[in-house]
Formats: sequence, structure tokens, C-alpha cells
Amino acid sequence: MSVPDTMPRYGAPAPGLMPMVRGCRPHLLAAAAFSGLVNLLNLAPSIFMLQVYDRVVPTRGLPTLALLTLILVAALAVYAILDAVRMRLLLRASIRLERRLAPAILLRILGSPSGTPTERAQAMRDFDTVRATLTGAPVIALFDAPWAPIYILIAFLLHPWIGVLALVSALLLGGIAIASERLTEPDVLSLRGRTALAQREQDASILASDVAQALGMRDALVTRHLLERADLARRQAALSGRSGQFLAVTKFLRQLLQSLALALGAWLAVKQEISGGAIFAASLLLGRALQPVEQILGAIKPLTTARQAWRSLDAFCRRPAPGRGATTLPAPTGRIEVRGVEVKAPGTDRAILSDISFTVNPGEIVALVGPSGAGKSTLLRVLAGAMTPDAGEVRIDGASLADWNREQLGRHLGFMPQAPTLFPATVHTNIARFRSVLDGESEALDAEVVAAAQDAGSHDVILGLPHGYATMLERGEADLSAGQGQAVALARALFGRPGLVFLDEPNAHLDSEGEARLARTLQSLRDRQATVIVSTHRTGLLQTVDKVLLLRGGKIQLFDDRARVIRQQTPPPPEGIVTAGGAR
Repeated sequence: MSVPDTMPRYGAPAPGLMPMVRGCRPHLLAAAAFSGLVNLLNLAPSIFMLQVYDRVVPTRGLPTLALLTLILVAALAVYAILDAVRMRLLLRASIRLERRLAPAILLRILGSPSGTPTERAQAMRDFDTVRATLTGAPVIALFDAPWAPIYILIAFLLHPWIGVLALVSALLLGGIAIASERLTEPDVLSLRGRTALAQREQDASILASDVAQALGMRDALVTRHLLERADLARRQAALSGRSGQFLAVTKFLRQLLQSLALALGAWLAVKQEISGGAIFAASLLLGRALQPVEQILGAIKPLTTARQAWRSLDAFCRRPAPGRGATTLPAPTGRIEVRGVEVKAPGTDRAILSDISFTVNPGEIVALVGPSGAGKSTLLRVLAGAMTPDAGEVRIDGASLADWNREQLGRHLGFMPQAPTLFPATVHTNIARFRSVLDGESEALDAEVVAAAQDAGSHDVILGLPHGYATMLERGEADLSAGQGQAVALARALFGRPGLVFLDEPNAHLDSEGEARLARTLQSLRDRQATVIVSTHRTGLLQTVDKVLLLRGGKIQLFDDRARVIRQQTPPPPEGIVTAGGAR
């Protein structure tokens, strides 16, 4: 499977949506032109009926009837062909829009530090909304809308009173549709919010069902969800009842108005102001005039939603791209320089990290220690490039993280977060960092995956899974125990023999044997001169590190060689460290 050639390079400017959508303009313009032809051919049945009653019936001209029938069949055949071509053009526009826009949006969603997780998650849904609107029924309604006045004008040409009836009918049905939209919109928004909340609560209960059962909460949760569903059902019934009333009135008026058009035509024919054929043509013209009105009114809601999605997505696409165009640098040797890094809690001025500065030389192993909430996980995320600091910078081999090509650096970097963060895929694919998607499956890739698992001491753990490396994690790490999840995450961090390794509490769920394996893993990393920073609360790993960095309150309290730190802190051990006996 190859990467789409439309995927923008890192550092491409953020032009917004319009330049990319312009690539679909030829398809949309052609679809609009075909819509004009389709609407012209929509008049064929009315003209046919008018000619039959005015020419064929009075003269009993069967040859004329045969010719008119052939013309009608040809017109309707062309109508069907043009309508199919119009749909095909819109489908091509949809595919083209997907190829041009989806890569750029996904790059920003998965690679840009700007925007909250909620905004990034919403961006792709906004794109799907915009694409469905630009290439679906709503845009067809927009193409057909200009023909409603044309049909009404033709009705005026047939007779002024027929034109007046068509105009009044369009305004009346339009007014009812707008009134329905205005009156039901608050209820729709409220119901949508309540439905989303109920769904989130139900999903949370499903994920925590084992805890709920253990704590005797099952019946209470079932009752709670049943009450929520009953409330939603009542709200949906009330909304459906109100909408149904408007729908019934609309259907009644549509049938009545078309019948009134027939009656008006008959009255005018009796007065000999129009021909007999115009009686039925008047009813058909009224229906044709109301059809675009009903289409555009039915498209108001999706068009409004699409307009909001367009604005949100356009603003998202104008944000900085995942990174500037970067020159490919040599593989990092492992020197890390942290200069004045500060990180604040989102939306506040509270500092999680404050004035963090230190240097780690290639091949060194540093233990990051401190009490819970000291900022250890945040610091590791900043070092790995998973988080952008509010101030300061991190340099790898003298180059700022912002100057590195993130994909290139990622191949030389291993990061194990505190939560394993595994993806819905096989264990093999997770460890391989989805490399098979780009390069395909191969024996060489299998060998790399197994080597990473062996380096991490995870090989036997993975073989113990139901299908070994082929075990599918449908819910990510939720399908594994805590220890198994950490084993897979550690193997992923060591995939490709990275020279920079950041491990966040890798021994949190390990027994003494597992911790011994982890110590051997750290020793093997030292042997191949990898630079490692590992956070821990246990003293066991301190025997294998070169330096200790103590964080407290988001600030560095101590950074020195392990031997000196141990002498200074005995007794007691550094704050945040758990001794072998379990005392902190």
C-alpha cells in the first residue's frame, strides 16, 4: 500500500479550504450545467400533456400522438442519462476532494500540536460533513433552486392566475417549512446534546462493568440508563409529534394546491381563457414549481450544518502545519539539551514545569524521580516531542526539536508513555509502529519486531497471548492486562534499536522477575550507547542508571551522578522513590 501522492509535505503553508476545493470546481460547474438541462427536460411531461389535449384529441391525429410519444421517450431517456452523469460528476468531485483534503487534515490532526484534542477529533467529522454536502443531495437542491422561479414564470405565461397560484403556493409551503425549522430547532439541539451525553454515560458503564458488578452498582446503573432512555424516548416522541404535525399540514396543502391548480385550470378553460390541455399542464407546472422549493427547504438543515463545519474546518486548516520543512539530519548520537522549558496547565497560569534546564550526554541513563504530580510524565512527553512547551526548547544533537523532521527523528526515538496507548491492531503491527502500512509485510520486518520484543524482555509474554504476535487488540490495551500492555509498549519503544529512549514508569506493573528483566534491558541499552531517561518510583532501577534527576513541584531539585545522589539521600531515599520493602 503506497502513500497517496497528494499528501502534502511537512511545512506546507496552511492555505485554508478554498484553494483545495477549487480543484473540484470543474466537476461542480459541469454538474450545475447538467442540472440546468435536467430541469429543462423536466418540462417534457407537461408539454406532452398540453400537446396531446390541444392537438391530438381535437384532431384525432394518431400519427401526431405517435410522434409526440417518441419525442417524450427520447426526452425522458436523455433526462435519465443526464441525471446519472450529474451524479457521477458529483461522485468524482467527492473522490477528488477526499484525495486533496483528507491527507492535509489528517496530518494536522495527528501531527500538529495546535488545537485541543476535541478540536482535532472534530476536524475530520467536519470534513466528512462538508464533503457530503458539496457532493450530495444538498448541492443538487442548490443547483435546482434557481429553476423554481423559472417554473413559476412559465406558469404566469400559461395564465396570470395560474402563475399567482404557483407563487403563493411556493411562498406558503416555504413559510411553513421555515416555521417548522425555527420552532423545532431548540428541541433538536437539546435532544442531540442529551443523546450524546447518554451515549457517553452508557459507554463508560460498559467499560467499567466489571467494577460496577464488584461494587454492587449494576442494578443502580441499569435503572439510571433506563430512566435516561425513557426520558429520551419522551423527548423524541414530542419532537416527532410536532414535526409530524407540520409534515401533515405540508402534505395536505401540497395535494390541495395541486388540485386547486387543476380546478383553476378547468375554470379558466370553461371561460375559454386557456385550452383544455392547459388544465393538466397547470397542475404539473405547480408540482414542478414546488419541487425545487421543497428540495431547498429540506436542505436548509444540512446546509446550515455544513456552513458551520466549513468555518470550523477552514480555521483548523489555517493553523500551522505539523512542522517546518526540515533538512534531513544525521542519525542522532543522543545528546539532549533542555533549556528553560516551561509548561502550564491548559487554560490556566499554573506551571506544571518551570525553568527546566539540564544536559544528558550520549549513552547516559538518567533516572527521573520525584513525588506523584511533580511533572515527570509531562517532562518525558516534552522530551519525546509529544508535547510542545509553552517556553524554552529541547535540542537533540544541537538541533531544536522543531528543526527535526519528526518522522525521521521518530525512527531513532523510543517512547513508552505511562499508559501503554496501544492501537486497535495486532500486537505485531503495534510493535512495528504500523511500518507494514508503508513498506508492506516482510520477513525482515518480522525479525525486527521479534528482536524488539526480545530486547524488551517481552517475547515470552507476547507468545503467551491467545494468538501471539497476531493477537488482535480490538480495544487497544484494554484487551490486555496492565503488565501485558506495558510489555508490548516497551517492545514498541525499542523497535528499530533507537538511540534515544524515554520510558515512563516501565516497572509500574512488574514483579521482581519483571524488574530484573527491565534492568537487563537497560543494561543492553547502555551497551549499545543509547541515551535513556526513565521515570521510576522504585529503588531497584537506580542500580543501573548513571544519573538521577529529582523533580518536585515542577522544578529540578537535584541532578547529579547516581553514586553522589545515593550518598546524599541515605537515609532516606529520594522523595518519590519506593524502597524494596515498599516504604516511600
